[in-house]
Amino acid sequence: MNTETYQTTNWSEVVFLAFVYTLYILMVTAPVGFIISALKVYQFKNYADHHEEIPSQEMVLIATHHEWLVRTFIGMLFMSMAALGLFYYIVGFIIGIFAVGWWIYRLIKGISALVTHREMPAPICTKAQCYGQVAGAN
Repeated sequence: MNTETYQTTNWSEVVFLAFVYTLYILMVTAPVGFIISALKVYQFKNYADHHEEIPSQEMVLIATHHEWLVRTFIGMLFMSMAALGLFYYIVGFIIGIFAVGWWIYRLIKGISALVTHREMPAPICTKAQCYGQVAGAN
């Protein structure tokens, strides 16, 4: 069990991220959550383009979660289109079941990582610098 304590300077970002996860869980409001996460990812990329210092651990945590949510929505969108296009055949039904299971898996993994204050494996790369991977590379 992880017994480390984490200091965070901006709990409002963590609470806001939990709200976005709630939008995704409701599925009907997932497009709103996608727009919010996409704007946050754009904000983080813009920050990285204009600042040379290494981002804080909290910023990396929030950025990777928003990127995780954006990739989840886009992946589900493509799988849903494939399932609807092939629904006449049995393959579409199978793709649909897989897509829903994948969606649930991604949300559970993201929420559990947020609760334990861990980053997601979705780095946001801008120029030659990736959040949490390459520091100061230009």
